[in-house]
Formats: sequence, structure tokens, C-alpha cells
Amino acid sequence: MPKPHEYPTTLWPDLRGPEPPRLIDRPRVPTYRVGEPLRPGRDHWPEGAWYGFGREGHELTLFTSRITPGLIDDIRRGETEFGLTVDGPVLHLSHRFGVDGEWGDVPYVWHLQHPDQRAAPAAASPGYRALLWVSLVGADDGLIHAQRGVALEPEFTRSLHEAIRSQAHAPFDPLDCVLAYSEVLRERPDARRRLETASARAMGNA
Repeated sequence: MPKPHEYPTTLWPDLRGPEPPRLIDRPRVPTYRVGEPLRPGRDHWPEGAWYGFGREGHELTLFTSRITPGLIDDIRRGETEFGLTVDGPVLHLSHRFGVDGEWGDVPYVWHLQHPDQRAAPAAASPGYRALLWVSLVGADDGLIHAQRGVALEPEFTRSLHEAIRSQAHAPFDPLDCVLAYSEVLRERPDARRRLETASARAMGNA
């Protein structure tokens, strides 16, 4: 499980130069559960989202103060759809939960992950479906209100894994990253606009 202080977005640039990524081929299932605090002793989080890949595989954590029975149901069993957009050193994972759910997205940069959690997915069989572990956390109480494991389509899995590995093996310049991300936000300031240039889209558990 990622260290709780990394949520929802903590930047850990490593300027020592490229390093070989740690490969993960058998992710573990996260150990935190519904009804428990995401981090013991912490009951408030900034609203937003966090995505990462590490020893527990793919994880998407959503932080909101607007916890409703409908949202909980959408996270637990609603229709899901995902998109992947790559803009230079930054990728965006788009997500929608529920038939009428709004699109959201979250940026990911491999080099800005905490060094202890910096990993890349190992090569897998063509039919492999990655599991994305989704958690809904109350921004006002710090509790996990819903969880779900979503199987990603093989083609989407390959695209996502290739994007992460490409980041991991590429040289990293913090300034280039900031400029690229600023340009994305300027040209496509909301999640739906960013989704328009997605290189891959897929329904969850399809």
C-alpha cells in the first residue's frame, strides 16, 4: 500500500539521473478496507484524486466531501469507463463511474513518484487484464466509503503499461514536465477536453 502521506499528489523528483525501474509482475492486493481510515490518525484530505502503480499494482483513490449513497453505489457496482491520454512526460488516466457519472482524470509521472513506490509493470501475456483497485475516501472524515477492483481490458492494459514503462525508461527534466503539463491545462482545461485526445478508452470489467 502506498505510504499514506503520498496522497493525493506528492512530488518526489529524483535528479540523480535515470535508474532502472523495479518491475512488478504479481501485484499484491491492498490491505486497507471500507470503514477504516485511509491513514490512521488523519481525518481530512484535499479533494482530488491520486493514481499510482507499485507493489500493490494499479490504484486509484478518489477524495471528496460529497459522499452520497448514489456515489458509493456507482463506485461499488456502477458502469465504469477509462481513458488514457499521453502528453510527453505526463499521462492522464480518465475515469467515469456510473451511467450518469461525470468524467474526471488524474495525472501521473513516473519520475515524480516516491522512490520507494517507483515501479513499472513487467511484460505480460497478450490477454492479461490489469486490476485497478479503486477507493472512495471522504475528504472530511478520512474514511474509506467504498472500494472495488476493476479489470481493465487487455488492449487498455497494454497501452497503460507501455506508457508507464516508457516514462520509466525516458530521461526526465522537471522543467520540461512542468511546461508540458501547463500547456495541457491551458489548451484543455477540463477532463472532458483532455479525454478528446485519448489514445485508448475502455469499459471496466468488459
